[in-house]
Amino acid sequence: MRFITITSGKGGVGKSTISANLAFTLSQYGYKVALFDADIGLANLDIILNVQPKKNILDVLKGECKFEEILININKNLVLIPGESGEEILSFKDEELIKRFLDGTKNFNDFDFLIIDTGAGIGGYVRNFIDASTDTIVVTVPDPSAIMDAYAMIKYSSKLKDKIFMILNEVKNQKEAVAIFNKIKSVAQKHLNNKVNLEFLGYIEKSSLISETSKNRELFVKKEPMSKSSLQVVQIVKKLTSNQTKDGKKIDEENSISTFFKRLFLNF
Repeated sequence: MRFITITSGKGGVGKSTISANLAFTLSQYGYKVALFDADIGLANLDIILNVQPKKNILDVLKGECKFEEILININKNLVLIPGESGEEILSFKDEELIKRFLDGTKNFNDFDFLIIDTGAGIGGYVRNFIDASTDTIVVTVPDPSAIMDAYAMIKYSSKLKDKIFMILNEVKNQKEAVAIFNKIKSVAQKHLNNKVNLEFLGYIEKSSLISETSKNRELFVKKEPMSKSSLQVVQIVKKLTSNQTKDGKKIDEENSISTFFKRLFLNF
């Protein structure tokens, strides 16, 4: 199982939207995925996925229910582990959250991906998740302050990971995304003592579709699976999976309108 932490140095860069749409797309290609909302105090994946959890990770921490009782099935291959958007959870120590979470993941032995949507910044629990993960993805947008904060996250993560992935969000086009990534990579290689292996995982262009679906509590990859934005997520999935579905087929071979809608009808 791959344990992927998706994080950012700055809030408001679309990290949670990417996490949800990425997890859903992976599930559409046959992979079993668990998505954990670890944006402590500001959890919102339940809103993005348009579900209403009866219990969440806070109830587990308080000992009021078992970890498996809070799971929400989004489709046959995707489950949400809801977080807590209130302040009460902040009273629990980082170590408590991590321990309860890791204990709960023992139930996911047959899963392929465990995706952690963390909060912004380098808080204690974010550092712990990065340390425990097999993969780290840093998300940023073209805004200069967001890029600086992303670099700070890369600087920290490079002390723990041999490889760090990057996704550029809300860019004008591929050219802008690649240019920003190359600039960040150049600065990192020049100033970081340890040799950081920064890999460009992909980009998502700024789109009215994403804004519209976010307001309507919909996933853009579900509403418009053949849109430009959705296909850009598919490109990211191809890199994460070496261009293979769960059953070993090439994603390119399945990436047609008929097969995509066939998967949608099978799952819903």
